[in-house]
Parts: sequence; C-alpha cells; structure tokens
Amino acid sequence: MCGALRVHQWLKNLLLFVPLLTAFAFFDIDKVATLALAFVSMSLGASATYIGNDLWDLDNDRRHPRKRNRPFASGALSITEGLGCAALLLTAAFALAFAVSPGFAGMFALYLVLTTAYSWRLKSIVLLDVVILSLLYTYRIVAGAVAAEIVVSRWLLAFSVFAFLSLALVKRCSELVSLRQSDKRAAAGRDYRVGDLEVLWPFGIGSSLAAVVVFGLFINAPETAGRYAMPQLLWLVQIGLIYLFGRLWIATVRGAMHDDPIVHLLENRGSFGMLCAMVATVLAAHFLPAL
Repeated sequence: MCGALRVHQWLKNLLLFVPLLTAFAFFDIDKVATLALAFVSMSLGASATYIGNDLWDLDNDRRHPRKRNRPFASGALSITEGLGCAALLLTAAFALAFAVSPGFAGMFALYLVLTTAYSWRLKSIVLLDVVILSLLYTYRIVAGAVAAEIVVSRWLLAFSVFAFLSLALVKRCSELVSLRQSDKRAAAGRDYRVGDLEVLWPFGIGSSLAAVVVFGLFINAPETAGRYAMPQLLWLVQIGLIYLFGRLWIATVRGAMHDDPIVHLLENRGSFGMLCAMVATVLAAHFLPAL
C-alpha cells in the first residue's frame, strides 16, 4: 500500500513552507505548527488523488515500461482496496484542513478539484498539462501563505511559475527520451510524440532562463535592499540556479532523469548540495550585517 500512497511525492508539499522561509518567520512556532498540520493534510489528500489517478489510468499504466509495476497496474492491490483507502485519506485530510483554517480548507478543496481535473482530462492536452502542473506547484506556495497568514511576494510567484514550468517540461521530455530509447513514437494516454522534443527542449530551457531573469530582477528590486542586509550575495544564488537548471536538462537529454525532477534534485548529491548552499547563501544575505 505504501507504493500506492506515493509517500516520496509528499516532498512536493514542502512548498507549503516556502512563504515561511522567504518571510524569515521560521522562528514563529505557531506558524510552523500550523504549516506542519497543513503539510499532513495536503499530503494525505495528494495520496488519495494519486490512488484515484492510478485507478483511472490503469490501462495506460499497464502499457508503460515503468508504471506497469505500480500496485494497481500490477494487480498487487485491488480496485476496491484503492477506493476504500482513498476515502479514508480524504476524510482525514479534510478534517486536518479545517483544523488549520476555513480559508486553507477552501484552498485544499480547490486543489483536489484541480488535481482531479488534471488526472481525468487536462493531462491529455498537449502543453496545457505542463502549464497546469506548474500552477499546481505554485498553488502549494499560495496555500502555505494562506495557512500561515503570510503575504506572498509577486517576485516569488513569478519565479515559481517559470521554474516549475521548466520542471514540468523536464518531466515530459524525460518521458519522451525514454520512449525514443525504446524505439517508440508516442506516449500512451498523452498526445505527445517523440518528434515534439524539438519544440519542448527550447520551451523548457527558455522557461528556466525566464526564472533566472526574474530572480535577477528581484535582486535589483528596491524592496530587496530593504529586506536583505547583503543583497549582493544573492548573485551567488543566481549562479546556483543556472547550474541546477543546466544540470537538470543535461540529465534529461542523457536519459538519466527520474520520473519526478524534484525527487531527482533531492536524491542527486551534487544537486542537493547546491540547493543547501543556495539556502545558506539566502540566509547569510538576510542575517549577516552589511560590510
């Protein structure tokens, strides 16, 4: 059952904590506790939607080289077991969401609607699927801001949309590279073809560069100077972003990308080390006194 819950995908819900970190409010115990509750709620809800998606997509998963090993596609778990588990998860998730706040519960309900619409229809529409994925990632950040009652910067929202659009395109390109290596021409259940890589490569890399440009504009924004003691250190983060995005796309071209690029970032030592260094640099830029 753990495989069906996709516990490793809960990592995505750590995005709920991003507003707390960017507001440098991580010493506020009440907000941390509230976001921890929101994280559990969102994660249980995500597991329920993953089960629903697997049940909906059984035929396509059984034809996929890797997805055919999933619990429902392989027959390890029955459809009845999946439906019962999903119902329990949703009940617990909604109870926790209302415990956080009515506003967060409303956002959680909308999140379920969006993910269900994505699973049932939107993921089969070329390009719209990656746009929706990027918005769902950004939506988690906004949901975290609502839960913790923190105002989200417009720079953060703009950066996240472009960054996650690039990651969503990494995911699609990785699938198409895998198909090409298997001498196949089209993805089951999605209107993508191997030939689409010629368009998706520049689109994805361009999205990465757009995210880098937005971050550069943020560094030079007047409000940044007022929030960071040493904003010039943020240029080191800019270099780290270029490295990370470049590394992701090279891994994708080589066919070495994980099904989920965020999991790849966290599991790859070099990428994870760079992420940690970037976070440390942001903290230093905020807390260190100006020289």
